[in-house]
Amino acid sequence: MGQDKVLFFEKEAILPYLSIVIPLYNEEESVDKLVARLLEVGSGFKFAYEILLIDDGSTDGTWKCIERLKEKVPHLKGIKLRRNCGQTGAMVAGFDNSLGQIIVAMDGDLQNDPADIPILLDKMNEGYDIVSGWRKDRKDHWSRVIPSKVANWMISAVTGVELHDYGCSLKAYRAECIKPISAYGEMHRFFPVLASMTGALITEIPVSHYARKYGTSKYGFNRIFKVLSDILSIILIVKFSSRPLLGFSICSLPFFFLAVFFSVLSILAIGLDWTHGKALFFTIVSGLCFLGMFHLIALGIVSEMVVNASDLSHTRLPQMTRKVISVCLASSDRDALSHHSTL
Repeated sequence: MGQDKVLFFEKEAILPYLSIVIPLYNEEESVDKLVARLLEVGSGFKFAYEILLIDDGSTDGTWKCIERLKEKVPHLKGIKLRRNCGQTGAMVAGFDNSLGQIIVAMDGDLQNDPADIPILLDKMNEGYDIVSGWRKDRKDHWSRVIPSKVANWMISAVTGVELHDYGCSLKAYRAECIKPISAYGEMHRFFPVLASMTGALITEIPVSHYARKYGTSKYGFNRIFKVLSDILSIILIVKFSSRPLLGFSICSLPFFFLAVFFSVLSILAIGLDWTHGKALFFTIVSGLCFLGMFHLIALGIVSEMVVNASDLSHTRLPQMTRKVISVCLASSDRDALSHHSTL
């Protein structure tokens, strides 16, 4: 049972079926209203559930609000991080401390609607492992919407996992699909892509979205560079994590062609009696390109050795196995197998 923790519902020890994970950073104005709305929606559930509020190093009274709410809501769990780790780190902390078979993640600023949680669960009952929310009618400023659309298109194009809204925090996951994934940076938006590498079934549905009423947005143009770097990282992970030598070899091809090009120019400069300076310049550039190519290939070889010795949780068989059906042997077959094993 992991950390040997259970929640108590109606005087009986019952593990929750659903865990609702909500990262919070300076959201003291909205946390009470959010929990009240969650309890209202949760009153219609026919199963046990838990609410996990993760204080991501807030500098306001968010943690005091969580402590006060915990006294009133027994199935609420508060997690306080030592510093601001970002949304990805806060989500991972929530996932690690969750006990439910299904995990729903959402924002804590009331832009996501808790009333959409039953809709996500209904969709999961159709056999999906991840159901992603799609803010089809998004209420954010155009300066956030347009870059988001471009990023969503890029991610879908390079990963093959076609979603309209990777940035929507409102998603439902099966615990066995999301917990083994290691994430960092702004990788929370790429959880569906990482899970798809294990064969997880993914879909999306439109969800409600509201304009921000409380607090301030934690996103700005400075996040664009972080997202772009994470897109590059996710491309390398998806395409070449299990075969890095191939990835580095492909990256070395431009250096190879440049080296050949400048080698030809160097030979022509010598053969056609060009100035000595030009021939020397072309030779040096050609040598540097060859050196860059060999360095990339060497990195690929080292990466292959690292991958073979590392634990790639997203490619290991236990995370890729959905069901196991054992073969029932007849008694005669079992006797024959037993006899064969003693030989």
